[in-house]
Amino acid sequence: MPPTSDETPLPAYDPGDHLRHDLKSPLTTIYGRAQLLGRAVRRAPSLSEEERTRMLESLAIIEAAVYELVAIIDAMPRERSDTDTDETDPPP
Repeated sequence: MPPTSDETPLPAYDPGDHLRHDLKSPLTTIYGRAQLLGRAVRRAPSLSEEERTRMLESLAIIEAAVYELVAIIDAMPRERSDTDTDETDPPP
């Protein structure tokens, strides 16, 4: 017989999950806004090719920095409880 909701153990609380979420949410906004700005820059008829290239290069730097920060956040170790085993750890 499957366990009832009262018998199902809850996953261990990891305060780092909250921190990871709090850090990644604004990064998602930054990345999305950079993409929208890039689209506007590519479509702007008043920009010279030099200005357009310089702006798009700057946006690419912002996007790369976001990717780097997300990778660092994702690599943050997760808190383990005494009952956790290697079998329950998520794959790298």
